[in-house]
Amino acid sequence: MRIRLICFLCLILCARTSFGASLDSLKQVKRDSVKVVKMPYKIIPRQATLKSLMIPGWGQLYNRQYWKLPLVAGAFITLGMIANYNQVRYAKYREYYYVVSVHPEDPTYTPPATVAVPYEDGVTRDLDVNQLKRINDGFRRNRDYTYIGMALAWALNIVDANVSAHLKTFDVSDDLSMRVKPIMEFDPLSQGMVSGLSLSFNFKK
Repeated sequence: MRIRLICFLCLILCARTSFGASLDSLKQVKRDSVKVVKMPYKIIPRQATLKSLMIPGWGQLYNRQYWKLPLVAGAFITLGMIANYNQVRYAKYREYYYVVSVHPEDPTYTPPATVAVPYEDGVTRDLDVNQLKRINDGFRRNRDYTYIGMALAWALNIVDANVSAHLKTFDVSDDLSMRVKPIMEFDPLSQGMVSGLSLSFNFKK
């Protein structure tokens, strides 16, 4: 009786060990059979447009056109430096122009005929009201034109991001096929056979 009990316990232990090994091997097979599927990067034109509308170059970054970022950044940095150059000089010459111009708020003020203006080259020149007005208006006009250029560059940045996103989402894969074949059919109007070409596109999924 005792021998039978020992044999029975040994049988249960062997079965348990075998079952555990089978279960481990099954888990390993399942683990090896699981494949990590990487989802393709999907570009949405509306997202690219909105991103470029908020921050110039963000849409190009979203479209993964990294080579365009230096162009966008360079354009806005250059335009910003030009605008700042003209704004600083406009503010400078506006103060001198105010000195030699008539003050409507103060009828007792008598403006001088000229005022000494130091130039960037270190030379001081005496300028009258007409000269200062012309210089002042020139810097202001150049500054305003630069602001318009920045607005156009911003709009061009948005259009570029939108068009590039549409081109990237356009299907040019091998799933597109075109077939051209001649056809010949009966024309009831002319009561005769008519020949032609048939053009068909196949979209495979």
